[in-house]
Parts: sequence; structure tokens; C-alpha cells
Amino acid sequence: MRPLLLIALVVLPTQALAQDTSLPPTFGEVALTSNFQPDPNRTQLQAGGAIRAEYTDAVTGTRCVGHFADAPDLRLQFTTADFGFPLSFYVDAREDTVLLVATPDGSFHCNDDSLGLNPALSFEEPQAGEYNIWVGTYAETGSDFPLAELGITELDPRIQSLERAFFGHDDRVIIDATTAPWNMIGFVDLSEANCTGTLIGPATVVTSAHCIAENGEITTPPVEFLAGFQNGEFVARSGVSGFHVAPGYLDGEQEGTDYAFIYLTDPIGEQLGWMDVGVLTPTEVSELQAGRGPDILQAGYSYDQQGVLTGNLDCPFIELGGENTLIHQCDTLQGDSGSPLFIADGDRYRLIGVESRTDDQPDQEFDRNVAMYTDYVLEELATLPPR
Repeated sequence: MRPLLLIALVVLPTQALAQDTSLPPTFGEVALTSNFQPDPNRTQLQAGGAIRAEYTDAVTGTRCVGHFADAPDLRLQFTTADFGFPLSFYVDAREDTVLLVATPDGSFHCNDDSLGLNPALSFEEPQAGEYNIWVGTYAETGSDFPLAELGITELDPRIQSLERAFFGHDDRVIIDATTAPWNMIGFVDLSEANCTGTLIGPATVVTSAHCIAENGEITTPPVEFLAGFQNGEFVARSGVSGFHVAPGYLDGEQEGTDYAFIYLTDPIGEQLGWMDVGVLTPTEVSELQAGRGPDILQAGYSYDQQGVLTGNLDCPFIELGGENTLIHQCDTLQGDSGSPLFIADGDRYRLIGVESRTDDQPDQEFDRNVAMYTDYVLEELATLPPR
């Protein structure tokens, strides 16, 4: 278990305060006494606001910039106890969020990205009294405020935030990236970000469209593909000669098109091999729904283990959803976007899904992991000239 990040310093903002603790909280008020149950206490809210504010990051000491509302999102009235558990706040969201907490002594504490793209703040010796909490966003949101879940816990916030993503238990293992089929999977370098991709030909890689494009525009074109990447080493690497983003994704008119093809300058697939793109047979779907296999495998570069290929050796299959989706319970995080879901097919491997997103299900025990099924991928490949 990882240690808590504990905070003992009073952190002052770097500019005049725009967040007003006297205003009524937008999403309500809770009263908790130490050793509260259930733990964590969770509140669903909308993150972000119109005010850009800059504070000092309580964890890193660097800038902590976010877009917040003026009124608190949530107010906590907290009663301490003699046994003195740490008190932590964390955010679980699909967007890049920023957390701001005003403690009972009037000081402000800010954090960005302690949990991947999500923040967390922990207090070793929490004060009794009123806490005002804001969940902001790193980027401007305009009138579109993303959904987020604010957790309050006396346990490790890292474990709490990942519990839903891992369906209660993290089943990922570290993969030997030098051996087949794992060496066909690689690190997609997007210069300012990264995703996961898979060789599906001598010089063709498939990944998620959202890794490259956003709101109909190319935002982070791929720069390089490193096959079998692990801890700074790789089996093979290649630059990028071009890419193709599914038109249905760019124009936003067709669901189920979150996939893209990257074309490499070097045919490294001739050295490593590649996965076949295929769909499941009706018999395979029935067997998977009955829990009898075939085993679905997955691997990618999760944000919490930077530069390490981790994977699932037997992902639970849920269903083939509508609009070219495959619903599953592989344990995935940010960075796994574009990673393959595949099965053994004799002495080869068949790609059946491209990891896309997680849909929030706040009224359910767990969220919903969604991959793009390969039906549309096959159709798209058939329209493209051979490379």
C-alpha cells in the first residue's frame, strides 16, 4: 500500500482570493464525525467554474491553477475524535480536475494531479470545524461542466479512487514486453501526451482517435511508436509517416468510431509480427457471456505505472453494446486508451477491441469500461488503400 501524502503546512494563494467561503455551497453540506461510515463519503457534482485562480500546490510546491466557481461546491462540518485519523479529500473524474480546500483556520490548500489527472489532499491532524471545498478544472469549460465525484475519507485516497476503476480489485500484472504477443503493443508518443497502440500490419498501428483529435480537430499528432516499450527500453521503434482518424469521429456524426490508424516509416511488424483484426463469432459471444472463454487479454501504459506495460490476462466480458462497442471489465486507466483487447486464435492473435473510455455510473457499484468493437475498424480498413 502506498503511503498517504500528508500536509502540515498552511498554503496561501498567490493572488487575491476569488473563492468566497461565505457563499452557500452549490452541492450541499455534510456533517461527519471521525470514524464515520460509510467511508468514503461521496458527493456527485459538476466541476469547474468561470474564475481562473492560481494557488501554490500543497503537494509539489509548484503552481496549482484551476477554473473554479466562486461559491464552494461542498461544505463539510467535521468533528474530530481522540484517535485522530488522517482526513483526505479526492476527486474521481474523467476530466483533468483541480481540488481546493479551505480549512477551518481559513487557509487554502490546492492540488492538481496527485492521482493521475485527478487531485487529492490529505491532512494528518485534521482540524475540527468547517471545510469549504471546490472541484475545479484545469482547462476552461465554458458552459459544459464535467461530472465528478468528490470523496471524503479517513483511508488511503489512492485506493478509494481506483476501487471503482478496478471493479473492486486490481488484476493487472506487469507484462514481459519483449515476447509475443506483447511486443506487438507499444507506446504511442504524442509529444505532449501518450497512448497505447497495436501493430495490425507491417507498418500500421491502431489506437484511439481521441488520442490524436478533439472536437473535430487534430490536436496531438503522433510522433513515434515504440513497440515492446518497458522502463525506457524497447524492442523496436519507428517514426510516423502519417495517420488516419476515423471520419465518423472527426465529424461527430457516428458513434463507435473512436479509433485511428498510424502509419510507420519503418515496417517493424515484419520483425515482430502483428495482430489480425477480426470480430467474434456468435458462438464465441455466447461462450463469453456464459463465462467459458476464450480469455480476453489486454495491455497498455496506465498512468499510475509510467513507462511500464501492465495488462489483464482474463478480462470479464459483459456484452457487445450498441454502436460498435464492446463492454468489458479489464482494469484500465488513463494511458490505456488505444490499447488492444484480443484473444488467441490458433498460433496468431485476433484484435477484437480498441480501448476507448470509461462511462460514469454513479448509481452503480462500478463504472462501465467501453472499447470500440472491431466491426467498424474492419469496414474502415477496407475503404483505405493498401500500405
